[in-house]
Amino acid sequence: MRLIDTNKLYKKLAPIPAATLAFEANVRSDTAEMVAITESQPQFNFVAASTAYRKRFMSLTQLSLIYGTFYWKSRAILLQRLSTYDENAVLKIAATLGSLEQALIRACEQLAVNVESVKQLGAVPAEDSYGEYADEALTAEYTEMFMGIGSD
Repeated sequence: MRLIDTNKLYKKLAPIPAATLAFEANVRSDTAEMVAITESQPQFNFVAASTAYRKRFMSLTQLSLIYGTFYWKSRAILLQRLSTYDENAVLKIAATLGSLEQALIRACEQLAVNVESVKQLGAVPAEDSYGEYADEALTAEYTEMFMGIGSD
């Protein structure tokens, strides 16, 4: 099929299927197809908040959701390890949870955002605290990761 015929087909696609095809083309590194699909879609000019505002808002949202994912995965592993009565495994997971929490506190201080707000969006209870089990090296790694996610 010629490129012109393909472009006519792309113009008939609704936004969701078009975006799916563009995503798949991008994964295949087929830049020409991705551009053709993107250019076939209607173009709009938008009035929106500043890019700095939107980036900051999305970064903090991602930080919250990623923290929540790590927290709940670690909590599930902790509950599993508790059922095996393996004290070393339990302490290792408690150290992970403590390090995550301490890293979040440090990152939130540096990012000037309320840690309770970040926890709340991630559906993490504010009163849960494993900080006493934190490992300093692990805390440093998590802090660096959280700063990378939450920074503008």
